[in-house]
Amino acid sequence: MSAQFSIESAVLPEMAAISDVREKKQTFFEFLYPIVANMNQKVQAERAWLKLMEAEIRRDTTLSLWQQSLLSELADYYKVDEELGSAEFFREMYLRVDVIPASLVLAQAANESAWGTSRFAVEGNNLFGQWCFTKGCGLVPSGRDSDAKHEVKVFDSVSDSVASYFRNLNTHHQYNMLRIIRAEIRLLKLPVDSTYLAWGLEGYSIRGEHYIRELIDMISHNKLQDYDMPAFYVKGDIQVALD
Repeated sequence: MSAQFSIESAVLPEMAAISDVREKKQTFFEFLYPIVANMNQKVQAERAWLKLMEAEIRRDTTLSLWQQSLLSELADYYKVDEELGSAEFFREMYLRVDVIPASLVLAQAANESAWGTSRFAVEGNNLFGQWCFTKGCGLVPSGRDSDAKHEVKVFDSVSDSVASYFRNLNTHHQYNMLRIIRAEIRLLKLPVDSTYLAWGLEGYSIRGEHYIRELIDMISHNKLQDYDMPAFYVKGDIQVALD
């Protein structure tokens, strides 16, 4: 997939100005895909580094101060409380420090942002409908109940929105099932299939199963899994190209 937008200058195109449906979809996907790919590369690098650190610890090698510090920072970021360097620590980290197939990210972004035309996408760079709960942290939904406190978070960039979405899916207890499904797929040495992972997103929307089926239909109809190949064919913990 060729990208027409640089990650550094990733400003959401004026999607509402594009009337042709095919052009709108292509513009949206080609804009967002490089940002998602960059995020997955970052996560893959973190996961590979964890593997190296685990191997060092298993060989009774004393980690340097910077290695311990970085390991602690990663644990904080991914909200893992187990004893640093323990078997339980690495087990939980591997559940969380892992990729999310681009096809699933693209489908959710398109669904939640109405193809980048929603108020929250345009005014807040928020493609995933993520909430925040501090007054003034975001945009107040027009239909919010009078006693509700949530706002829709405003991000400095679309890249920040994608990073927050990744962290949300990889850490929040609501999406523990998604992480378990992903780990089981890895154990079976199968491709990380977004249509399987989607079933771990039941808590993302009040529409529940209907929402999941809608995402799966979007992935299939728009052939979004083409964006996953060959990057997400998993052989053990090594990403390999398909023959």
